[in-house]
Amino acid sequence: MKGSIIVKYCKNQSDSIFSAIILLILIGAFSSIAAQDRFSISTSVTAVGGTLSDGTHNNSYFLYGGLRYQAQDYYLSLSLPLVFNSSGSFTQVGGMYFPNGNDDGNNIGGGMHGSGGKGSMMNGGLGMSDVNAGIGDMYVYGSYTLVRETNSFPVFSTDGFVKFPTASSSLTIGTGKFDFKLAVSARKFFGTFLFYVQAGYLFLGNSSEANIENPITISAGIGNNFGGGNHLLLIEYDSYSTIVTGFAAPKQLSLGYTYLINTKLSYTMIGSVGLNNSTSDFTISA
Repeated sequence: MKGSIIVKYCKNQSDSIFSAIILLILIGAFSSIAAQDRFSISTSVTAVGGTLSDGTHNNSYFLYGGLRYQAQDYYLSLSLPLVFNSSGSFTQVGGMYFPNGNDDGNNIGGGMHGSGGKGSMMNGGLGMSDVNAGIGDMYVYGSYTLVRETNSFPVFSTDGFVKFPTASSSLTIGTGKFDFKLAVSARKFFGTFLFYVQAGYLFLGNSSEANIENPITISAGIGNNFGGGNHLLLIEYDSYSTIVTGFAAPKQLSLGYTYLINTKLSYTMIGSVGLNNSTSDFTISA
């Protein structure tokens, strides 16, 4: 399917958010996931909200477009978002979003890059009531199966991603550097139940700064496959070790649901809550 959607952005915040929501609904309705051979395309809508260092509550919206290649023992995927936010923004690192704040270094996200939350006002002169729109950071994910699952042993794989700093500078949503992650994971089905654990190491491009550390990452989850294999419910816990000195180690809890409509079309919803002030209060993705 080919097509284009043009959205005219207004300076009024409510008009801009309304235009963004219409864009998200249209694309999400027409192109959830379409698979052909080993390639698949996907779109997802993510809303992120949290309280910043000045006590204000801000929301950001991410419209992701993705391309994935699946082989028998490995996959590669690419994800690139269109982002809508105001002067209070969020820095994405892997599967977590960190509030930046409106002053440099007053939130974990702001401490991870030099521009802090002020960048969106300095670049273009936008005020607090305005909404910025632009391209976010591009992620390339991959996984390779090291040991296949048997009746006695789980499947072991090596996973990772590379983040390309493609985000518009006015959005102040990224570290501004190349980041990448290496991890090892294990998954095992026991009947209809899935158990999953992953341990990794995240290399941040700005870790040479005195207050930035490369974190160890831990993820663990349990899921249940039901309804003849067409439904999967998964709960997952994610934790990073300390990233910015003086801030709590980020932790979040997520609940996900996937419905396999047919062999070439599926739908997923994920809701996450931050377990401390270092992460966003909530993340909702569909």
